[in-house]
Amino acid sequence: MKKYGTQERGNTLTGIAVGIIVGVLLSLSVVWYMNRTALPFRDQGNRAERPASIEPGKIEPLPNKPGDKVVDKTDDKPRFEFYKILPGYQEATPAIKSSDAKADEPLWLQAGAFQKPAEADNMKARLALLGLDAGVQEVNLPDKGKVDRVRLGPFRNADEMSQANSLLSQNGIQATQVKNK
Repeated sequence: MKKYGTQERGNTLTGIAVGIIVGVLLSLSVVWYMNRTALPFRDQGNRAERPASIEPGKIEPLPNKPGDKVVDKTDDKPRFEFYKILPGYQEATPAIKSSDAKADEPLWLQAGAFQKPAEADNMKARLALLGLDAGVQEVNLPDKGKVDRVRLGPFRNADEMSQANSLLSQNGIQATQVKNK
């Protein structure tokens, strides 16, 4: 009779070692086969060779044909204009001029008008997280029914309102200057 456990232990370890070796050999043969065959997405057409006279990194201008216009590229005008609208370069929203509102009228910003009170409360909470104090006014409009307006203010001057408006626009909130009746 066979002793149980002695023979099986050797077979298990041998099986694991053989499995690892066979797996490594299979993966190496797949890599070798893939490197040996032509790649299906590689362009096999004739490629233009770089002339030996051009050094890498040095660009030579193309020769002009007779009758070609010569373009002078010496102007220092920037090629792209979108850098001017990046944050920090210039203010993204137009500044509100102090002449827009009279000195005795209070200045207000409206951050939104919502038909659902929960949406108005969400906007008010979002403004509170930005450090702005907002209020919600419930009004009845003839064409839309009951609407909740989210307004900021009153502001003491147009500069204070412009700062709040730029903070709102930096956080993706479109606000409009309104007159409180």
